Parts: sequence; structure tokens; C-alpha cells
Amino acid sequence: MKELNVLVEPKVSVIIPFYQKTKGLLSNTIQSIIKQTYLGHIYIIVVDDGSPVTIEEELSTLSTPDNRELIIIKQENGGAGSARNNALNNVPADCQYAAFLDSDDEWLEDHLATGIKALELGNDAYFSDHFPALHPDKNNFDMIGTLIVDEHLSIDLEDDIHQMSISSLEHIVGDGGGVIGTSNVVYNFRKFPTLRFREEFYNGQDFFFWMDLSELKAQWAFSTKITCRCGRGINIYSGSGWGSEKSLQRLRNELFIWTSVKKFYPLTEKLEQRNKQTINAIQDNIARDILHRIIKRKAISTKILSDIVKMAPSTLISITLIPFKVVLERLK
Repeated sequence: MKELNVLVEPKVSVIIPFYQKTKGLLSNTIQSIIKQTYLGHIYIIVVDDGSPVTIEEELSTLSTPDNRELIIIKQENGGAGSARNNALNNVPADCQYAAFLDSDDEWLEDHLATGIKALELGNDAYFSDHFPALHPDKNNFDMIGTLIVDEHLSIDLEDDIHQMSISSLEHIVGDGGGVIGTSNVVYNFRKFPTLRFREEFYNGQDFFFWMDLSELKAQWAFSTKITCRCGRGINIYSGSGWGSEKSLQRLRNELFIWTSVKKFYPLTEKLEQRNKQTINAIQDNIARDILHRIIKRKAISTKILSDIVKMAPSTLISITLIPFKVVLERLK
């Protein structure tokens, strides 16, 4: 008897760190996975990171079809990077691909189908465009404006998929951040099974994951299609404007990211210069934040200030010069 040639779609794991204070977000996120047009088996791995809203509340009325398998893991609060790593440690052995989705974001129905199509075309990692949480009526690629689509090889007209002509390291450092959003990434987990997020970073862990993929020679692809809508759940820097309690902490953490880049990755002269520009801009913002605090008689954390000076001693020069710089700006 002649054997039938049955096409089996690769299995994919969706990695979701869960910590929310608003009910209903996670259930909406998972519904967007269930509704994916991708026909293959999807493992939905949710790591409860000590969420105030319990996972039982979120999933009490949720039902999933046979090809959408829910895996729940609980841990003490350790942050998004720790939760994602816990999920990656529990990806089933028969899984080919992994995708990331935050617990307040939602995919459009063709996100996985487009992403896996890009990977099946010979690429190792993929991202798409999205609607940012703070600007739900604008797409991220156009807002940031630094990904010039025509500079990258078109490999699929139907879904407007392009193969990146530069590495993710070049894109992120060269742009001071880039356009790659965590909830838009799908990658070949089986090819990079030991890669994990750097938990020592409070934020920016995703930057390092993408750049680590670059160091492992991953070929990236992207689509200009908008396949994700970012939500407004827990934001670690909500309310972190000038002089706020979190603003100096945020700037300290940003400085930690960019001063660490050259320790991990070999940078060309051009990238090193661009990274210095990013660091200088952060130092300028730190100086302005401190000046604002002094003028408004707000507290300055000596611990955070000490951390900043240890990471980048030249920040003291920026702080010293900022009053004169501000005066000159106002005289123009």
C-alpha cells in the first residue's frame, strides 16, 4: 500500500510571562493565540510571575482546541526575563519554533503563519510591525523610521517578507534600540536551544537576546505587515517623567544597557561611535533630571547616583556642565 505524504506543520511554543493588576488581559492574549490561522500545534506556555491577578481568575472560562495546548508554570516574582527563561526551559522536546507574547498584547490572526513562513524560507529569526501601546493608531516602523525596507532583500511578496541585510546587533546598536518588539518575534528554538535572557538587566533584556542571536550568526527576516497590537498593562516605567520617583532609576538602567554592550560584543568603529552617542544622550538626560530635582527641591537617590558614576564616571562632567548648557539653549 502506497504511503500518504502528509504535511505536518512544525510545532511552536508561545512564551508568555504573566504579571498583571488588571483582569481580562491574559485571557484576551490567549484568545488571540487560539484564533491564529496557523494550523500547526501551538504550546501556550504561561509563567505566572507572582501576578496580583491570579491565573485561575484569567483562565476559569477559557477552553482551548486540541492543537492549542496550555502549559501553566508558577514561580515567585522574578521579572519578565526570569519568567521567559523558565518557559524556555520547559519548551517541549518536539517543538521547532518559539514566539514571545506579553500578557497584555494581542496578535492579529496571521502573525504566526507569517512568521513561520519566513522561518521556513531559510531564516532563523523573524519580527513584524505592530501598533505600540502608547500610539495605538500608528505603526511602529513608521514611528521610529530607521528601518529602511528597500535596503533589505524582498523574499515574499504576498506577506511582504524581507531578509535583513544587516545583523540584529548592527540594527539595534546603530539605531540606539531599533524596531524589534518582543511580542513580534518568532525564532528557530531548535537551532538555539540554550539561548536565554540576561536576567541581570532590569530592562533591555530583549535587546541582548536579539543581539545574542546575532552573535550566533542568526539570519533575521521581517514583515511590514502589522500583526500585533500592544496593550497597556503593567509598565515598569509608568509615570517615569522628569523628576519622578522612577525617572532616575530608568535612566540608570538605560545607561547600564548601553555601557554593557561593548563588554559583550565586538563593535566596529562605526558602531562604537554610535553607541557612544547613545550613552552621551543618556548622560545628558541624567544631568537634566538631576538639575530638575535640584531646582524643584526633590530627593536625589545617592545609591542610584553612585551606580551611575561607577558605570560612566564622565557623567559627572555632564552634571557639572548642564546648568551652563541650559542657559545657552534659552539664550538662542
